Amino acid sequence: MTVPRPETYGADAEPAVVVRAVETLVDDWFVLRKYLLDVRRSDGSAQSLTRVSMARGDRVAVLLHDPSRGVVLLTRQLRLPAVLHGTPGGVLVEAPGGLIDGADAAEAVRREAEEETGYRLHRLTEVGTVYPAPQLSSERLRLFTAEYRPADRVGPGGGVAEEGEDIEVLELSLDDAIAQVMREPAADAKTLLLLLLAKQREQQQREQEQEQRQGSQEL
Repeated sequence: MTVPRPETYGADAEPAVVVRAVETLVDDWFVLRKYLLDVRRSDGSAQSLTRVSMARGDRVAVLLHDPSRGVVLLTRQLRLPAVLHGTPGGVLVEAPGGLIDGADAAEAVRREAEEETGYRLHRLTEVGTVYPAPQLSSERLRLFTAEYRPADRVGPGGGVAEEGEDIEVLELSLDDAIAQVMREPAADAKTLLLLLLAKQREQQQREQEQEQRQGSQEL
């Protein structure tokens, strides 16, 4: 596998990275591989590097919001890293989500949201795709937002008991949700990102409405 430098894509591009060898270290719930790389540095010199990367599959996450009531839906569930770092109860507050697991991303996010919260999603808006931990994992995370109403609830939520899930559903105002996540000893990154983006959009919408009112008054 060869990867050209970002500024030299094309048929004549000189490879910036060549994967010389791949060794599988772990093949279980996730796959851990070690890569031997030949890298051409920005000054033109060559360097051999060894890197490891964990593969578990790409994931999705969604922030559910009800604009008519000014609330969002989050979940709270047991997470091993929270246990290991001494978080009270070993739980994290998160946006619903999970593995794409071979499905279409929109289909996967609807499935996960319904399993975890009990709400059936209709219109989705994709926010973007991020690497949660590029120094460690090849996982990509596709982020969505979706509106919901109380009438969209079709089940109890709580996750899949057979998979060990015991998920609490939280309905909070956007400001309360941000405050609660920020109070965590270590916040869930995808959730904080989605909440802050939602707050930014809310502020932009208020500013636009204020400008429109001022324009109407001037006329």
